[in-house]
Amino acid sequence: MELKNPIAIYTGIPIIVILALLGFGFIKSKKNGKKVANTEFVEQTSYFRRKVLEFRVCKVLLIAALVVGLTSLMGLLARPSRVYKHTTEIHNRDIMLCLDTSGSMFEVDLQVVTKLKEFVKNLKGERFGITVFNCQTATLVPLTTDYDYILDSLDQIAEACKIALGLDTGYLNSEALMKYQYIIDGTLTDSYGSGSSLIGDGLASTIFQFPDLETDKDRTRVIILSTDNELYGDPFATLGEAADLCMAYDIKVFGAAPEYVVDYEDYKAACEKTGGALYTMTSPTMVDDLVTSLEKTDTSVLYKTDVTVTEFPEKLVILFAIAMCTYFIVSRRLRV
Repeated sequence: MELKNPIAIYTGIPIIVILALLGFGFIKSKKNGKKVANTEFVEQTSYFRRKVLEFRVCKVLLIAALVVGLTSLMGLLARPSRVYKHTTEIHNRDIMLCLDTSGSMFEVDLQVVTKLKEFVKNLKGERFGITVFNCQTATLVPLTTDYDYILDSLDQIAEACKIALGLDTGYLNSEALMKYQYIIDGTLTDSYGSGSSLIGDGLASTIFQFPDLETDKDRTRVIILSTDNELYGDPFATLGEAADLCMAYDIKVFGAAPEYVVDYEDYKAACEKTGGALYTMTSPTMVDDLVTSLEKTDTSVLYKTDVTVTEFPEKLVILFAIAMCTYFIVSRRLRV
């Protein structure tokens, strides 16, 4: 317990002592007053004795109520409080999931988002975001620490991938079509010759989802890139150029790909020169290995301390109210 205004105690105690001394002096001065003669008979009556006892009890109650009231008032002025310190561990890391949503990638995307759900559940303060791309890039989830929202988005992506993987099995109703469109809306264009799977553009666009790239260089930044590197069209930036941009901002890229990868060595080199790695479905533990490598990037931890000050005057207020009520009732009784 701490006192916000301890000076109230330091000044209040001397005041109570002074008042007590003054009261004692006043009572002592009355002992030498005029006396009434021939009171022996009255003093022997039961009524007189009862009144004397009542007077003495009331006098003690009056003094006690006054002392308790003044003491509780001092306590209220001193403002007793409790200070709680809560330290939160915040991991200084941003992670962006960048998914290629062209037709050949749904199986890989499904595996990646399914495994990342467990990873997201264990995050402690890291920001996580999701972009999807085909011939252009769309942001599904901007960087956020709202893990419930992220998990819900991953569930919707997984459901859309499952629907896409079963497109040739039967009629696609309107509800399923809406769920499927969750991962393709904003990634396609009606422009002729716009291409497909513009990997470099998707990766480069995702880089600038990270805020404070120039000013906050101590923050760990990671991109999980899921693509088969099968490019159709003329992108603004090649995969190599986007990887160079990642290097410039110290962003690690971890790739996930199916068994067949176009220009595997180029894709692998692009990931590795950023400090990341490429994982393919040729390994049964592809996503587990990717997540393990991702966890090792957690190199910066911050500790945020929140201080909460809680005052608790309730008991002192009740005590003061009881003392004052007692004082006024007893003082009224003594006047009778």
